[in-house]
Amino acid sequence: MAITSFKFLLFVFITCILYYAVPKKWKWIVLLAASAVFYISFSVYGIFILIGLSLATYFSALQIQKLKDRQAQWLSENKGKVDKEERKAKRKYFTKRQSLWVALAVVLNVGLLFLFKYYGHFAVNINNTFNTSLWTAENIFLPLGISYFSLQLIGYIVDVSRGIIPAEKNPLKVILYAMFFLSIMQGPFNRYGKLMPQVCSEERKKHDFHSIKLAVLKITWGYIKKLCIADQMGVITNEIFSNYTEYAGLAIIFGAVCFAIQIYADFSGYMDIILGIGELLGIEMPINFRQPFFSRNITEFWQRWHISLGAWLKDYVFYPVLKSKAFQNLGKWLTKKVGKKAGRQIPTYIGMLILWTLIGVWHGAGFNYVFGVGLLQFIYIFSGEIFKPLTDKIKAKLKIREENLFWHIFQSLRCTVLMIFAWVFFNSKSFGDAIQMFVRIVADRTLGLGQLVEVANADSLQCSIINILVYTVLCVCVLLFVDLLREKGVFIREKIESKPYPIRMAFYLACIFTLIVFGAYGTQYLSSNFIYFEF
Repeated sequence: MAITSFKFLLFVFITCILYYAVPKKWKWIVLLAASAVFYISFSVYGIFILIGLSLATYFSALQIQKLKDRQAQWLSENKGKVDKEERKAKRKYFTKRQSLWVALAVVLNVGLLFLFKYYGHFAVNINNTFNTSLWTAENIFLPLGISYFSLQLIGYIVDVSRGIIPAEKNPLKVILYAMFFLSIMQGPFNRYGKLMPQVCSEERKKHDFHSIKLAVLKITWGYIKKLCIADQMGVITNEIFSNYTEYAGLAIIFGAVCFAIQIYADFSGYMDIILGIGELLGIEMPINFRQPFFSRNITEFWQRWHISLGAWLKDYVFYPVLKSKAFQNLGKWLTKKVGKKAGRQIPTYIGMLILWTLIGVWHGAGFNYVFGVGLLQFIYIFSGEIFKPLTDKIKAKLKIREENLFWHIFQSLRCTVLMIFAWVFFNSKSFGDAIQMFVRIVADRTLGLGQLVEVANADSLQCSIINILVYTVLCVCVLLFVDLLREKGVFIREKIESKPYPIRMAFYLACIFTLIVFGAYGTQYLSSNFIYFEF
């Protein structure tokens, strides 16, 4: 049931009708049934893996809650009767037992994620390196959304152990949390304590025709970004990246720029569709994008791009690593040896390296993923921190003010170029292919427009280069214009809805016209191929 198909739109319509038709206490059951139908339409066997992991995590959370309740009861019954050391020993006992259940759930979720997503690549490399004959899992399937629901379940069990939320007593609600159709395919990462109170509450947000129109406009904008921008750019990027040996110089650079447009329109377009459907259901989903191409540096970029993934990894990986006993001892040792500043910074940088390596691995097992969206991002950020004193001196000498518009534009362009460079690794079939593309760019000194003409004449395009360039520039201008307005706190859909009826109707017709004329359709079009679908 592809997101861009009529079946999905019909599915959403029926889900919304049932959601508001049934009694309030049953609305979460409608979402559970809808999520099951949606999941099975993609992965019949994968649902058994999802349910199994959900039930295992549910049971572990119940055991943790029982231990917490027993601890609280013991402390209450023995208040003033035991000394400090005995209370401390009892807390340590219960904490250790809870940690064992957390570890069990984490190992199970990470273990199955590794088996289904990474083991095959790992086994092939081991066999090739050491001439062994490990099982390469060539026939194993990849459960839909395992990179998302496994991490969400880990977040749930950790939140229960930290006392942020109580353990859920109904296993079906934990399954719904893991399988929720609005986030199972490409996120965003939900927190149990924020999503499920909305889903299971017997209160419903009051919807009027105005709020429904706003939600539909958001969904429409998402489809425009996906069908009219991302998929049209995808034709160009697929041609160049798949046949890079036939191109060089300007053609490859153009393909890299088009991919930057494609991945943003594709991923953020999906999120707009999901957030819009959430608005129809009265459910607030986490925001995953916040005008990333206006970022001044890579750190800020990742605070605006795939926000929910970064937040999850910080809360459940980065901060726990920094607070771990090993890192605390490392910091103390370094403070004695090389000073307080280094004792604080070096453990932080090591934690950042671990974090970015995991981000790269989460995207894929190939080194092009590990490097392009992992290690290279760490290098960018680390370099920025190391050279910050020097750049501050240069800015001071040149009298460059941080709020200067042209300086902001320069910083944003610099950040965008660095990300385009990284995305070449991300979109290449292998690390070696990415290196070869850069070699061809450097080796070709002509950078002639004739290379772009060759791209336009390719069998997959057969289009005028002028049309391609004009359409590409138009796509960039539209995306930047909308994001600029959002950056300034102006939302087009709300502005349009405040205008007179003729203006609103003209805008609606323009959106429909755009989808019909510029949307990617046809027998060769694979509507389910969102870029992040495979992650």
